[in-house]
Amino acid sequence: MALNINNQVLSHQRLCLHSAKQTGLSLVEFVLGLVILAIVLVGVGIFFSSQHRQLDPVFQFRAVSLAEALTEQIWSVKYDDNNNPSVQERCGITPSVIGCINTSSLASTANIKDFTVVDDFNLWCGANAIDGQTLASDLGLPAPELYSRFNVETCVESPPALMPGYDEANPVLFVKKVRINIIIIQGGTLTFELHRYNIR
Repeated sequence: MALNINNQVLSHQRLCLHSAKQTGLSLVEFVLGLVILAIVLVGVGIFFSSQHRQLDPVFQFRAVSLAEALTEQIWSVKYDDNNNPSVQERCGITPSVIGCINTSSLASTANIKDFTVVDDFNLWCGANAIDGQTLASDLGLPAPELYSRFNVETCVESPPALMPGYDEANPVLFVKKVRINIIIIQGGTLTFELHRYNIR
C-alpha cells in the first residue's frame, strides 16, 4: 500500500513538473517577446513624434500672417532703383530711363526699414534667413515672440538685364519672382511665390 502511495506521489510530481515546463516561457520566447514589444513601442513613438512635426494649424496661421505682412512690404517698395514712381518712369520701359539694375547693395545687418527696392529682399536668401521674431518685430506685428519658432527666407529671381530691342509685350521680361519660405523650426516649411511686375 505504501509503495502504491509513493508511486502515485512520484507520478503526481512528474506530472506537475511536466506541466510546469509546458506553461513556462523559454529564454528565446522571452527575448523574442521583448524584441516585438520594443518594435511596437518605437513605432508608436515615431508616429507621435511625427504628429508633432506636422504643421500645426496655429503655426500655419502664424506663418501665413508673417508671409502676408512681408508681401505687403515687398509691394510697398520700388521695382528697381532706376524707377521713379512719382513721375511714372519705369526702368527698361520708359524710353528715357535706362535698364533695370537687379542688384542690392545692402549690408547683412540691414533692417527691413532700409529696403527700398525688391532686390533688397534677396539679402535673406539661403543661409542668411532672418529670425521670425526679429522680422515680426520689424514689421510691427503684435506679439512678435509668437514667431520665435520661425525662420524666414526670401529669394529674388530677377529677369535678365534688358537691352533695347526687347519685346515689350512679353511680361516675363518685367517680373521679379520672390520666393518666401517660412521655415518652422522642427517642423515643415510653407513656400509662397510672389510675382512683382514692373508697374512702379
